[in-house]
Amino acid sequence: MNRRLTAAVAATAALGIAAGGVAAAGAAAPKKNEIAMVGGVSVKPGQFVKDDQRFAPQNAVVKSGATVTLRNRTTTQDPHTISFVEKRFLPKQFETDARGPLLAAHQVDPNNLEAPPGALVVDDGAPLADGATLEVDTLGDDKKAGDSAFIAPGQKTFKFKVTAKKGAKLFYYCDVHPWMQGRITVK
Repeated sequence: MNRRLTAAVAATAALGIAAGGVAAAGAAAPKKNEIAMVGGVSVKPGQFVKDDQRFAPQNAVVKSGATVTLRNRTTTQDPHTISFVEKRFLPKQFETDARGPLLAAHQVDPNNLEAPPGALVVDDGAPLADGATLEVDTLGDDKKAGDSAFIAPGQKTFKFKVTAKKGAKLFYYCDVHPWMQGRITVK
């Protein structure tokens, strides 16, 4: 009986130490109203290419009317988008039904994924006026682009305002890297 008690105390202590160490040395929790693009690409010639770029956190909760900061912390110099679409239009493969309306709205050349100056942000499928803030409340589909921002290579931050009503779920992805997906729940 004494051995079992000693083992239980030792196991509990080990868990406590491990948990304390993780809390002290672990990654910081995401900041309020902030989404980061993280990850990068690694290559082992003749074996694989791994691209683990993603949005973090994948699921965010934001108040209606709040401004969200998107931070580009990827290790690549790739372009990105944060493109809001209906859930059923989130890509399941590399190709997406929503791509055509998005690239057209951003005036992006599909051959090199470059956008001309002034065509970087769309609001409800139309270019946003200079100095205006993207207000996110419209989801795209295969016929029209929703709210979206083109993040140029090397661009470190982008801000947008969530104007969707309380209870809305805003699904988004990167049109350049369609596996990068996330959701904002509006509270």
